[in-house]
Amino acid sequence: MIEENREVHNGMTFAGLIDQYQTHKASNFHKLRYHVRQNAATLLRRLKLAHGETPLTGIRASTVQIWYDEWAGTGHVAQAHAFIAQMRTVFGFGLLMLEEKECERLCITMNKMRFRHVQPRTVWLTADQATAIRQAAREHFGWYSIALAQAFQFELMFRQKDIIGEWVPEAEPGETDVHHNGMKWLRGIRWEEIDDAMVLHHITSKRQKPIDIDLHKAPMVLEELTHLNYRAPTGPIIICDTSGLPWTQSEFRRKWRLVANHVGIPKEVRNQDSRAGAITEATEAGADIEHVRHAATHSDITQTQRYSRGAAKKIEAVQDKRLAHRYRNDG
Repeated sequence: MIEENREVHNGMTFAGLIDQYQTHKASNFHKLRYHVRQNAATLLRRLKLAHGETPLTGIRASTVQIWYDEWAGTGHVAQAHAFIAQMRTVFGFGLLMLEEKECERLCITMNKMRFRHVQPRTVWLTADQATAIRQAAREHFGWYSIALAQAFQFELMFRQKDIIGEWVPEAEPGETDVHHNGMKWLRGIRWEEIDDAMVLHHITSKRQKPIDIDLHKAPMVLEELTHLNYRAPTGPIIICDTSGLPWTQSEFRRKWRLVANHVGIPKEVRNQDSRAGAITEATEAGADIEHVRHAATHSDITQTQRYSRGAAKKIEAVQDKRLAHRYRNDG
């Protein structure tokens, strides 16, 4: 059977392999969440368009390097890395599920290749900026939900998706009581997740980790809750002020940017930087990095360290403590 498989896939093109990855019943492509799968499909479509006719036998390390340099040469290093990640995934599928010999060679080749690192983001949202956004969203724009969402994001270190949720087609996995125009809403915070003691019990969207947070320790959230003119026993907490439905991710980001522009938040600072701002505030306050990791629900401490910004300020603080210790010992 293995030999037959190899004969079938002999001479396979890159496009043929991509098609197999997206249609084969054993492919992990079908297990990706909706928006992740959509993003992957876009990247794969572009790979097919640009290089799909290339036989797998014609793809060498030099080929991959040339493609990468072309992608990254226009300054789109992150996008170049995204293409490389998709190639690794597709070749891995070809090796494991199709037993394609050329994919084995390509997996070994790409495992040894190194590409220029994507520069990590160096900006973050501060507590003062979060407060300015909350106030402007509520008082100038009348968008109470954005003010509350910003409060939850900054105080709880949550990802945007955990706060506003996401809309996916009805056929996607997941149960919910929120449906609209063939779509359903999942993964955002809900009123029934807040108990009588004001503790939020939520399952995080990315890692499916349970987290319990006392909202009495989140003053921004408590303040914004006092301004709400609605509260339900169940259902989504963050509801668009005009539609009465949970926000779509694109519209939430667009409206948040309007508020951020209004209060003078630099263009390079995004809503997603709320999480980095919360983590940075925690580490600057001297919180144990391991405790911060748990609060941010990171799997390992290196993730937390990447989110903690303001390295220069922290290095200076370390130097100050060293000198204070040194001169104290010298009398």
